[in-house]
Amino acid sequence: MCLANAYLSAEASRPFLENITDLKLAGDDIQMETMFGEETVIQGRVLEVDFENSKIIIQPFSKSAVGDRPEENKKDGEMKQ
Repeated sequence: MCLANAYLSAEASRPFLENITDLKLAGDDIQMETMFGEETVIQGRVLEVDFENSKIIIQPFSKSAVGDRPEENKKDGEMKQ
């Protein structure tokens, strides 16, 4: 099984979210779920998917679309609406 990591820029050394098993695009929302069932939603666009290195590069529309940590975009295991 291949799991992906999401980065907020191509230059980022640390992933924003790890072990992603599912990614859905819904308008401006990028909905991601990890192998542990954690769901995160950010507003932005996917710039690149690198299948060889399991990397997803995301450009958030604004810093507030992401928050400072992924936990800020999660609520009781459900996606932020």
